[in-house]
Amino acid sequence: MGREAICTIRWQGEAAEGKALLEGEEIVLRGDIRARIPRAAITRAEVDGEGLRLLTAGSWLELDLGAKAAESWRKAILKGPPTLAEKLGVGCGARAFALTPLTDEAVIAALSGALAPQAAGAAFLIAELKSDAGLEAALAAAEAPAAPPIWCLFPKGKGAEPPDARVREVFRAAGFVDVKSCAVSARLTATRYQRRRG
Repeated sequence: MGREAICTIRWQGEAAEGKALLEGEEIVLRGDIRARIPRAAITRAEVDGEGLRLLTAGSWLELDLGAKAAESWRKAILKGPPTLAEKLGVGCGARAFALTPLTDEAVIAALSGALAPQAAGAAFLIAELKSDAGLEAALAAAEAPAAPPIWCLFPKGKGAEPPDARVREVFRAAGFVDVKSCAVSARLTATRYQRRRG
């Protein structure tokens, strides 16, 4: 999803090689030094030579990323994570056509003012899947001539219906490829499918 790097990590008096991941809401440290640092808790971000220094909860986290990568990470941290609307591709005239009623508050807010009245002219379709019947209906809409790509929203975790694997199996079997995934809310995740080219 986000950026990742194998680097020397210095945190709370320890130093070790490990993996740092810059995710949407947090920085994850893996290896001998393990931690999850919320991005919202970072109060300063600066490049110092080859490293990135982040001040969080009164302690400095240092990542030896190399000067270019450190600056890139610093800019990304200061900019903040993309909004759900940005993740979905809403904006600059790009509107969505909802194939199903949307019930998730995060999705409704992200698409506020950006819903198209019909599929023709929409930048993408969006469907909140709750059953195999809904999955088949979403696939049928995506297979219509000149249909745009489709975002399929489905529940997270075990016992989800339909599960991610089933959604992927059905769309791939029909000649679609999953090109992007993103977290939507605590309840839903999403995958974007488009027709395979060639």
